[in-house]
Amino acid sequence: MILSWFKKRSTVKKSKELLRTTNKILNKHRQFLKPEIAYEADQKIKESETAIEKGGLKEIKRTHNSLINFNKKNLGTYEKSKIRQNLEVLIFALALAFLIRTFVVQPFKIPSGSMIPTLLIGDQLLVNKFIYGTNIPFLGKVIFPIKDIKRGDVIVFQFPEGRDSGVAATGVHYIKRVIGLPGDKVDIRKRVVYVNDEPIKQLYIGDYEYLDSKVTRTADEYKQLLPAGESRVIYRKGFSSTELGRIDFPLVVPEENLFVMGDNRDNSYDSRFWGFVPVENVSGKAFFIHWSWDFKNPEIFGKVRWNRIFSDIN
Repeated sequence: MILSWFKKRSTVKKSKELLRTTNKILNKHRQFLKPEIAYEADQKIKESETAIEKGGLKEIKRTHNSLINFNKKNLGTYEKSKIRQNLEVLIFALALAFLIRTFVVQPFKIPSGSMIPTLLIGDQLLVNKFIYGTNIPFLGKVIFPIKDIKRGDVIVFQFPEGRDSGVAATGVHYIKRVIGLPGDKVDIRKRVVYVNDEPIKQLYIGDYEYLDSKVTRTADEYKQLLPAGESRVIYRKGFSSTELGRIDFPLVVPEENLFVMGDNRDNSYDSRFWGFVPVENVSGKAFFIHWSWDFKNPEIFGKVRWNRIFSDIN
């Protein structure tokens, strides 16, 4: 009894799908069919619909098979081939993926330790591409901005062209924290960053240990407060951020540019070395860690940082 019910349900589902396909063909190509073919098609459709509504499994199968044979003989040239159907699905999926990646969210992997302790090597995160506005490809225009860039935002951007890049590559995406906005005066004195002559508030937390090139290092960890929220930074013991960089301080951030730094202040190649980031180079705001690998962990089950999965980025 149960098996028979499932068989009937499956056959009815297939018949309804065939009816939808046949009706689509008739609606689109009826004017090209001979009147007698169109009439016969209507009759076959009615028979199949009646069987589904009132008939048993045997009658549904009969009308279903009859409609299949009729379609093959008379409507075959109008039916989409399996290859065409699969190709259309593939093209649609690729187009959708392109639109999502271009205008909505973009995946990004952390390749270096310049953003420790906020982001670790192996973190895989998502970048919100529309929060600062949608960048129209090839036109260089940004439309529909939702929020302005804030000091403290963690942004992904393309490395600016025409810079003495050193280890960086023009056009490659990098991730840093925004420190200075257009028009801001930025200064660095020892471990304190000043924006418009006001020090960024920071509180010493304690020691922070991390693995760097198979060597465990100990850094001083601080909690900082910026307009975008609370964040953490580290300084290598015995070092200060003023010992790094090629830029003279104080400086004023030009219009349509940003001053950015890594949270690993003594191990970050950032605006202190190569200057400012044009706002037009910003791809979006990093907001969510969806996965995190720890490949250097010798334990098999320790290679995934479970505590970092599905966590926000501050």
